[in-house]
This record gives sequence, C-alpha cells and structure tokens, in this order.
Amino acid sequence: MLPGALALSLLAGACAPPPPGGIESLEALARHGAERRERALAALEARLVLRLEGRATGRLPAVSVQARLAVPDRVRLQARWLLGLLVDAAVRGDTLVAWMPSQRLGVRIPDLADSLGVREPALFLGRALAASWQAPRAAWSAATPDSQGVRLTWQDGAEAWALTLDRAGRTRQLELARGERSVVVTYPLWRGAGAAAWPARIELADGAGWVRARLDIEDAHRARRARRSWFAMAIPENVAPLELDDLRRVLSSHGGVR
Repeated sequence: MLPGALALSLLAGACAPPPPGGIESLEALARHGAERRERALAALEARLVLRLEGRATGRLPAVSVQARLAVPDRVRLQARWLLGLLVDAAVRGDTLVAWMPSQRLGVRIPDLADSLGVREPALFLGRALAASWQAPRAAWSAATPDSQGVRLTWQDGAEAWALTLDRAGRTRQLELARGERSVVVTYPLWRGAGAAAWPARIELADGAGWVRARLDIEDAHRARRARRSWFAMAIPENVAPLELDDLRRVLSSHGGVR
C-alpha cells in the first residue's frame, strides 16, 4: 500500500463514527473482526521490524524479522541484519529453541510459560500480532461504552484481564496481570478498515520495565497451510548456551534495519 493511501486508510478508521445500536453492535463488530484475524493464525506469514529497549537490554538496533505461525503451539521468528541471519528462534508447545549462527550460540528453554508468565506462549504471541483478543460475554454485559469505545475487564483464574476497544471494535490496548507480573500490548496504528483491518504497529511492555518492544508490521498474510519446514531448525550439538548478556552483546554490536 502506498504511503498516501495508508495514511488515508488510517485517518478514515480514526474518524469512523461509532457503530449504531450501542453495546450489542459494538460487541458483534469486535467479535467479527477478532474471529477473522484469529483464523489467519492457522498459517500466518508476516514481515516486521522489531525494536527492543528496556532495563534488561538497553536500546538495541532495529532488526528485520520474518515470522511464521501455526497457533496454538508453533511460532518461528528469524531476525536478520545486513550480513544475514542474526537470531533464529522457534517455539513449539512450551519450549523455546534459539540459534545465533554468527556467534554459534544456542539455547533451549523448557517451561517457557513459567519463564514469561503467560499461558500458551505461542498462542499469546499470535494473538498479540493479530489483535484477536476476545472478552467473555460476561465482561460485555458489565461494560458501558463511551465516546472512545469500551473498556472490558474480567478475571480468569489467577489472571486479571483488561481489553480496551475503539469505536470500530479494534483493540487499542490489552492488559494482563498475573500475580506480580504484568504485560501491556498497545495498538497505536491500524491498516485497513472494517473486519479486514490489521495492526500496523504493536507495542509490548512488561510492568517492571525490563523489556519494551515495538513491532512495525510491513506485511501479514494467511497462507493456504502451515508447512513443516517453517518450524524445522537444528542447533549443532557443540554450541555454548545462549544467555541474555550474550544476546545483548551480539545485537548491540551490529547495525540493524533503520
């Protein structure tokens, strides 16, 4: 999409009048869009630019990322810079495997959900990319829309959720708190209109300020099916374990996508 056309589509979405019919119409609109984007996660390919900063990493150079997803349990992220592949990471079920070929560093993290503080990490990442969050009907029954849209809150076991939608039923912010851990996903920009809309920019941050990520989505499309080759990766047996300090050192020593 040309820059001018993109700007017009974003402006049109921001200026769209609220849907008629009150809370019921807004709920139907939101569910229709979220369900359509959720279906794309069965076999999704996306290109994005990732920027990281925070107490854990400092400010790192931006990198280009190829993402492939087959939720609920498979994700592959390949980050590249000018000289080639920088990081290759795959999530399958509750295990993360990462490989940095230029440094011959690898890591395998089981029990990823416990490490991140979110259930079903692959599904969470997919829904973050697609903004396909849905609140239970009980949350809608207790909500009151305003001129900006609606804010929905609910409890799911030990997790406290809050979902803020705009007048077009698109997610503006998702907040998840579990004990002392929390994460906020914000959607400042969207591309397209109606049920076909897709996030153009996503911002993620943990409540402690350890990591903040900005993802600018360049392209996202649904494939006919997910291929096994998307998620096939091998790490040589004689590699050193990858730790956060290693990742920070390698990323900060190379230039990325500007």
